[in-house]
Amino acid sequence: MLQPRVGVALALVQVFFGIHYFAAKIILQMMPPRAWASVRIVGAATLLLVYNLLFVRRAPRSFGDVARLAVFALFGVVFNQILFVEGLSRTTPAHSSIINSLIPVMTMGIALLAGQERATVARGIALGVSFASILLLLGVENFRVENELVVGDLLTLANGLSFSIFLVISHGFLKRTDPLAATSHLLVLGAIGILIAGAEPLSKVDFGTLPPQFWWLAAYAIVFATVLAYFLNYYALRHTDSSMVALFIYMQPPIATALSMIFLGERPGPRFWIAAAGVFVGVFLSVRDRARG
Repeated sequence: MLQPRVGVALALVQVFFGIHYFAAKIILQMMPPRAWASVRIVGAATLLLVYNLLFVRRAPRSFGDVARLAVFALFGVVFNQILFVEGLSRTTPAHSSIINSLIPVMTMGIALLAGQERATVARGIALGVSFASILLLLGVENFRVENELVVGDLLTLANGLSFSIFLVISHGFLKRTDPLAATSHLLVLGAIGILIAGAEPLSKVDFGTLPPQFWWLAAYAIVFATVLAYFLNYYALRHTDSSMVALFIYMQPPIATALSMIFLGERPGPRFWIAAAGVFVGVFLSVRDRARG
């Protein structure tokens, strides 16, 4: 049975992430994608590293651990964040949130390929329904890569795939170490990679001319949608199984879509709603089958 405090923590994480799609979309109208990725990750890495140094006080045990964390950071932070912001700058918060809802399904698919999980009929159906739903969202019958929305959706799909790879390859390591300490080191290593990729656009940003709205939204993205979300997510994972955590991802798209419709004038058509329903079915089948073992 899900404890009320754990349920609240999980709900808050999804609310933070759901609002973040809208907040990030506004931010990306004021700052180039890779520059914003650099600001967000450096800010979050600094806060988590300070917390780790003051309270957790754990460091990687060996050079091998640092090397593993560097590989994890490449997929879980560098590729993930750059692809996310580059995708969101071209697509809509509604599309981005729906595609990222597929992360539990993509993680299952990669785990199957890696031999970490066994294939079942339900898992095959989940992958098939999810894949078909994304093809529908992309407009496969009239697919054009020069369509900026399609490019944004593909970049967002690659972002989710990158994070799914991170979840699969880091699973064993993160179970053997303090998750918050590991996350602080992951973000520090990831910040180095993102700064390399974002150095040029970041150097051209005139921070003195940015409006107050940027700073409020940036503070929200760094503190609530990154640092606090990590804390609450790890708290929930310690008190319930990962399948329950994955199910709460359903909350993100309605929040992101509603904010996008109200404040950005987005008007999703029937194709979007059908694809969203398909994604939800795929995720449900995946999570339910994995929960059964």
